[in-house]
Amino acid sequence: MNSREILDILKNSANLNFEYKDGKWCGYGTINNCPECNNISESCYRYKHYPEKKEKLESLPWTNVVKNPRYPQDGEYPTENGHYITMLDCDEHAVFVNEFKDGQWSLYNKTHVKWWMPVSMVQGQFN
Repeated sequence: MNSREILDILKNSANLNFEYKDGKWCGYGTINNCPECNNISESCYRYKHYPEKKEKLESLPWTNVVKNPRYPQDGEYPTENGHYITMLDCDEHAVFVNEFKDGQWSLYNKTHVKWWMPVSMVQGQFN
């Protein structure tokens, strides 16, 4: 899967707004912030929209999937400091750029970060 395909899935499944601002990458999105959510019933969202978007997001080529985010094991977090695209196992699969520094995530450390990949997997689309 190339970086354009990854970004398309992030945009279409989580309405991720990804940009380079003030010298760093940033972005945030969730399944329930997709524009089509404004015009669907709760039943359609719960039984069709959410499962479809969730499956697409989880199918991305994540660098790692943390088995239990509340008790991450050795080797489940990045080995290098930097900015990563992360996805939570809660909050409608929130996707955002998260900084990893000195063995910890800047947001949701050891609570909900289940999927992650380096920003470099998609940043080529903006250079």
